[in-house]
Amino acid sequence: MDFAPIFRYVVLVVAGAAMVAGILVVVGVLSPARIPEDFRVIVGVVIFLYGAYRFTVTFFRKNDTRNANHQ
Repeated sequence: MDFAPIFRYVVLVVAGAAMVAGILVVVGVLSPARIPEDFRVIVGVVIFLYGAYRFTVTFFRKNDTRNANHQ
């Protein structure tokens, strides 16, 4: 059984969750009250951008594993 498509969708969901978590950190829902606002915004943007990067890389990556096995 090939788990690559399942793993791909799991990574897409986790990347989407990271983007949502980044937005929630920027808004202030997922951050402690003692963290300065500037730091909270920067951390939230970094989390969002990392999720967007993982989503984009995973979504647009070609499935080359089939070609590598047949050579």
